[in-house]
Amino acid sequence: MPEAKKETAKKVSDVSNKEAKELKEAKTSKKEVEVKKEESKKVVRKSSPKEDLTITKEFRIKEAEDKKNAKPADNIQKGPEIVSREKLLEAGTYFGHWVSHWNPKMKQYIYGKRLGIHIIDIAKTQKALEFAYQLLNKMAQKPISFIWVGTKKHAKKAIEEAAARTNSVYVSERWLGGTLTNSQTIFRSVKELDRLEELKANNYEGYSKKEGMLFDKKIAKLQKNLGGIRKLANKGTFPQVMICASPIDDEIAIKEARKKGIKIFTINDTNSNPDLSDFVIPANDDSVKSLTLVLTILADAICAARGNKQLFAYKPNEEIILPEEPKKEQNQTQNRGKFQQRNNFRNNNQRSFNNKERNFHKNEESKREDNSSKSESKKENKNDEE
Repeated sequence: MPEAKKETAKKVSDVSNKEAKELKEAKTSKKEVEVKKEESKKVVRKSSPKEDLTITKEFRIKEAEDKKNAKPADNIQKGPEIVSREKLLEAGTYFGHWVSHWNPKMKQYIYGKRLGIHIIDIAKTQKALEFAYQLLNKMAQKPISFIWVGTKKHAKKAIEEAAARTNSVYVSERWLGGTLTNSQTIFRSVKELDRLEELKANNYEGYSKKEGMLFDKKIAKLQKNLGGIRKLANKGTFPQVMICASPIDDEIAIKEARKKGIKIFTINDTNSNPDLSDFVIPANDDSVKSLTLVLTILADAICAARGNKQLFAYKPNEEIILPEEPKKEQNQTQNRGKFQQRNNFRNNNQRSFNNKERNFHKNEESKREDNSSKSESKKENKNDEE
């Protein structure tokens, strides 16, 4: 019995010692937390807002001094911009379409609205141009052929110039259905064009003058439609990359390229669908300046890879000379003239119609008067006979 009492006493003493230790540890932890809080408060009190301002001023002064005293190797930049934002503004690449005509898939490229027109984010246009330039430069280092497509009126000249610089195939007139998916029919028409040109070179021997005139018309039509894609008849020039200036007008060409697995670069305005292309460049596709700027930079990427001269890419603003937009006043006056001719034609027709109606009514009235006079005379004759 006394041994059991001693064991219970030991257990009680051990428990009490543990509780005492836990209390001490809790008190010490509370004291440490309070001490840390006081220290943090003291630190906050030490740094007043005035002292913070003086510190920032001193830091800026030191930074300026370090920049002045820095070596030229320390101030090396990554490189000049592919095109300055000032030039993009001058070219009008930021103009979109009317808000009511927009495609919601282009939302990420739109900066805002102004006077009912969407405005494209120039920063994203600049980044997209640089990315497309690097990609095309890498692609052009391999034996790859390109096709340039732009049937819109504003893009025709820029497309032809870019294709000539890069020695590529192009389509600036109507896109013939099946140019890529059913190329055998195109090759037949190209052979027909070659045959007719040979006949023309021989002055159409064995054919009459009338037949020669018909052949000339056919040659002009084929040259207009097939002038840029005659190289497709060669097996080695089938394109692997398409650069399209107007994805809405040339949607058939883009769909054919997607079927053939061709990589597609497009200039997308706010009313176009970016999902159809692989690489989107958000920019205005209704301006001659905007299209020539973008297409020339893309052509510069291919020319740089092949060791040829660049025109716009990584050049100062002074060296970049953009073409002038077509004058609107002349077009308006021409249209006014056409409208006047139409109105005069309509007015003349209306006058002649009105004159005919008047003459018709006059004739009818005269006939009625004659009939009434005849009936009266008949009545008088009857009365006289009676």
